[in-house]
Amino acid sequence: MVGFLIFFITMKLPTQEKCVQYFEEYYVPDNIKNHCVKVQEVAQFIASKFIKTEINQELISKLAILHDVFKMIAITDFGTGHHDDATLTDQQKTFWQGMKLKHPSCYEGQLAYEIFKDEFPELAIALKNVSNPRNTEPSWEELIVHYADVRVFKNNVVTFDERWHYLRERYPREDGVWEACREFQYDLELKLFQHLPFTPEQLKQEMEKNE
Repeated sequence: MVGFLIFFITMKLPTQEKCVQYFEEYYVPDNIKNHCVKVQEVAQFIASKFIKTEINQELISKLAILHDVFKMIAITDFGTGHHDDATLTDQQKTFWQGMKLKHPSCYEGQLAYEIFKDEFPELAIALKNVSNPRNTEPSWEELIVHYADVRVFKNNVVTFDERWHYLRERYPREDGVWEACREFQYDLELKLFQHLPFTPEQLKQEMEKNE
């Protein structure tokens, strides 16, 4: 327990104010920012109800709000298709065009790791892991944020199935890939809710009761 507490105390994390500033610094569109804020809200709620095992709630909070701060690096159809309700300012367009040239074939987690690894090494690793679909053994902090992200569509809490159907449509894969993903996600959900006093179906209702 002593080692566990020392690790938490010595972990360096940005303040909430600094996290919010990153959205301005990196010209993040409002729809992505709003989604991140909602994921943070959901993740913090889940973390506050978590029982039986130790977790770093501060890491969860910062990981949640920053999980998609570099999402634009991987988006090519902004303003069309599934992103037709989103717009970019001229400054945002110019900034992300430059970032894509500077970091070709890069995903949001990889970019987050490169940018934060020196100042916030533990957060950088978690950001890289939380957006990695091959991360089959997430930490509790990564699992909570990943699950909160799965349950938030834009900035609304939805069911797992609603979110899964959207992702399946948005990112087509060969036969069987999304089905295997769904089974894996259900296993993670079962693992997570063994440590929560409500069911997955009750998440939105419990959050509303807490408002």
